[in-house]
Amino acid sequence: MAGKLTIGDVARQTGVPTKTIRFYEAEGILTPPARSESGYRLYTATDVRRLRLARRARLLGVSLAAVKSLVNQAFQSDCVAFGEQLLACIAAQRAQIDQRVAELHALSGELEVLEEHVRHCQADARPGQQVTDCAYCPMIDEEGGDGDDSLPVPVRHLSL
Repeated sequence: MAGKLTIGDVARQTGVPTKTIRFYEAEGILTPPARSESGYRLYTATDVRRLRLARRARLLGVSLAAVKSLVNQAFQSDCVAFGEQLLACIAAQRAQIDQRVAELHALSGELEVLEEHVRHCQADARPGQQVTDCAYCPMIDEEGGDGDDSLPVPVRHLSL
């Protein structure tokens, strides 16, 4: 058993929970480890390195499928080929993040317009007026109901 680590040892060394280690094994990110006579999983230093790579990639938001490919490439090819795959993975992650940031900026703008509209509607609401009697609620009515062009245009799309 010299040089072999139990799943608990590997979890402590990598910061990957034992449940996740088993999951990665089932998904093929980690090769099935050898077993002791009593059935305990026994991991190697290479398994620890694979898990560290998988953990770092997942923390960076890399998809599980991409992590599997990345980990397999890392331990089956030379450094230059792995570096190219890693650079491609980084570029793909940056593109996804840039897209998400743009979507969040657009959403923030929509929320700002909606907030201004709701404040305007609150100022113009009659005392005791019920939502069911209001024909221009920006969260309920697509176009608003009274045709009053002085009110701000309601938000076109709001993903809540």
